[in-house]
Amino acid sequence: MGGARTQEIEVKMYSLRERRGRTYQEVSEPQDDDYLYCEKCQNFFIDSCATHGPPTFVKDSVVDKGHPNRSALTLPPGLRIRPSGIPGAGLGVWNEASRLPLGLIFGPFEGHITENEEAADSGYSWLITKGRNGYEYVDGKDKTLANWMRYVNCARHDEEQNLVAFQYHRQIFYRTCQVIRPGCELLVWYGNEYGRELGIKWKQELGGQHLMLQIIWTPD
Repeated sequence: MGGARTQEIEVKMYSLRERRGRTYQEVSEPQDDDYLYCEKCQNFFIDSCATHGPPTFVKDSVVDKGHPNRSALTLPPGLRIRPSGIPGAGLGVWNEASRLPLGLIFGPFEGHITENEEAADSGYSWLITKGRNGYEYVDGKDKTLANWMRYVNCARHDEEQNLVAFQYHRQIFYRTCQVIRPGCELLVWYGNEYGRELGIKWKQELGGQHLMLQIIWTPD
């Protein structure tokens, strides 16, 4: 996933990119990851929003696992992988077609599923919580197992964020939190509840130190 991050926070073995105060705030999500969130009416729902109906999930292009360039080939139509607009970030994902509407859902993020803590250091991993104490990683480092979402970079501040990461049915998805126009790079940050779940885990293991994101952004 994209380029090196610059901010250091409490957990010294990780370096997290600084973000100025966010104006986009996702409200507290229910603990059950069966819920989805409607960006338009700002309510949670199961399966279908009472006002706006079911969300649209964008499907990946189908590529068998094991293909040497699987991650890039799974890119949905209208998106393109090319150098990021963030200096030093390596590759990124850009919208090259029509406007992407609010509340569109991409995913799930694919990769190797493991409980091995070393996955946190791969540069391409998300942590998936299983209840309040269980967890596993989905590691997108291996291009033969991962999908295109490994190339999406992290937003440096709220003005450029257009995707929010969230957990749903024990998988990680990205949801558009603003309309993404043609020619714009897709840039993600995590939802509040996902961050809190990670914080719970790291509070338990690191004596009160909170790490909100299990990704180290390194050039591809």
